[in-house]
Amino acid sequence: MVLLLDYPEGEWLPAGLRQGVGDEFAVRIVRLLAELQLANVPQSWPMEIHVAPGERVAEVRRWLNAKPITVHAQVAAPWGERLAQAAAEATARHDDMVILLRGDCPYCGVEQIVAAAEALLEHEVVLGPATDGDFYLLGLRRWPEGLLHEVNWGTNQVLFAITRRCTELGLKHALLDPLERVTSEATWDRAVERLTGRKD
Repeated sequence: MVLLLDYPEGEWLPAGLRQGVGDEFAVRIVRLLAELQLANVPQSWPMEIHVAPGERVAEVRRWLNAKPITVHAQVAAPWGERLAQAAAEATARHDDMVILLRGDCPYCGVEQIVAAAEALLEHEVVLGPATDGDFYLLGLRRWPEGLLHEVNWGTNQVLFAITRRCTELGLKHALLDPLERVTSEATWDRAVERLTGRKD
């Protein structure tokens, strides 16, 4: 299991959250979402975190409070390159399967993670589609060079571009159920309502 984490500060915060709730509350939301995702991972499965910017590795280790989770620095590069590097490194270290998670989907729990692992028994790539056209989960048995070629990041065409590349590369892929990421005040409000049953 790999958690892809943008450290909750300044420009690394989701722009929609910063604009909607301000930096201070956005920091709290991002931290809470990351902690929730870590709690949602089957506790017996090996876990590592890849954080950007890379110089925040020590802060993340302190944040984890001595939990047995390895923390790696992401390369200083645009998101697509960081994702490719993290995926390539993780699949090189683990020769069976790797599941990479975004830290902003509070609905991705054990059910989705186990479903991804089961799908990887028969597929080379598994994607958890996000309702905004992106993804919340990426499962791999190996890193296929060129998988993220010509992906227009930050648009609603990300998932389409990756699945198209799977087809072009001859990679058998599977899709999980679509889930919503928390990237704005509205998506945060829906998450609070859905997860707590509160509407205030």
